[in-house]
Amino acid sequence: MTSDDNCAPDDETTTKNAIALAAALRPLLTEHAARCERERQIPGEVLKALRESGLFNLAKPMRCGGPGAPLMTLIEVAAELGKGCVGTAWSYNILCATTGAAAALPPWISKAIFTTGEELVCGVLTPSGKAVQVEGGYRVSGSWTFASGCMHADWALCGVQVLDAEATVIDSGMVPMPIGPEGVSIRDSWNVAGVCGSGSHTLLANDVFVPQECAALKSQAPTEAQLLGIPELEPRDRWPFSAVLPLAIIGPLLGAAEAILDTVVSNAGRRGLTYWLYPTQSASEVVLEQIGEAATVIGAAWQLVRRSAHDVDSLAQTRVLTFQERARIQADCGYAAHLLRSAAETLMNIAGASAFANDNALQRLWRDLNVGSRHAFLNTRPSMELLGRALTGREPNNQFY
Repeated sequence: MTSDDNCAPDDETTTKNAIALAAALRPLLTEHAARCERERQIPGEVLKALRESGLFNLAKPMRCGGPGAPLMTLIEVAAELGKGCVGTAWSYNILCATTGAAAALPPWISKAIFTTGEELVCGVLTPSGKAVQVEGGYRVSGSWTFASGCMHADWALCGVQVLDAEATVIDSGMVPMPIGPEGVSIRDSWNVAGVCGSGSHTLLANDVFVPQECAALKSQAPTEAQLLGIPELEPRDRWPFSAVLPLAIIGPLLGAAEAILDTVVSNAGRRGLTYWLYPTQSASEVVLEQIGEAATVIGAAWQLVRRSAHDVDSLAQTRVLTFQERARIQADCGYAAHLLRSAAETLMNIAGASAFANDNALQRLWRDLNVGSRHAFLNTRPSMELLGRALTGREPNNQFY
């Protein structure tokens, strides 16, 4: 999936092609979903197919061989993959987004990472590492938890605090480090109830040298207003960082909810209600009402996400989003997560106790949705508070605002 560097991307064509590719992969993801959960990483056959599809390049800018896809396309593709396997979709989603972010860094950084063009990059924003200034660069040590996709990544982009020779914090930022003997190692730490296949283990660095020119420091980053004044930049270069964070992870969860709905609807015409005098579930008006309600709730979650993604893809290309607008995006995503969990609960009530059997895909989707939707970037109540603060002129309660 590449675009001619001299041509503007056709967003509609890019989106349709990408979603079609993801839909074609869905049966393969479904087939290997149980294995993905068991092995806590994307199975080899699935990873190979994802690489060959070109979908890992979806978030790359056109200048680096990507299609210049809108953020909404990334969300829709992740949702389509999530219908087949949430663990795979989550890992793919993080790898795609972080690889795209790494490719969009200044060329002297991205060229150090992408020597073949096929590299995949995982990342953790939390500045839990220390980068000590030395001659020519930094010595980096630390640990970064929840590094989704790290089992398949070639590089890690990790948050650090920058220290001078006296151990005083003088800056913060992100540093790229190779995964392997010369860089970061992986500690097996991802033992959870859901989204097991994301392989979100812990990254470890012990005195890894990072050249000075490869560090992406906060003090050197252009402001959103400055980015608007650089005409040669692409739309993805102007995505507001804080607004992208929740939108970049919600796609697989939208897919999980839709997959649960699809399964319950397809079963309603042939499954009965144990002990109740209905030939099928669909003969019960109560069940039909619940299905309709769940479908509407999932649709409402989609609308919140689409509204927010539109602000990033369109409005943020013309001006800097206000605190209130960015807070609403966070609130939209946090509430969408709540809606998806609510719809899943309704649908699992219809599916009944048998849906929680270990060999039933519904229980895996339900667990994945419940765990994934509790990611810190989708925390519903603090997200509501953030919006309330924006509306009433209070200071933000989030470090990224």
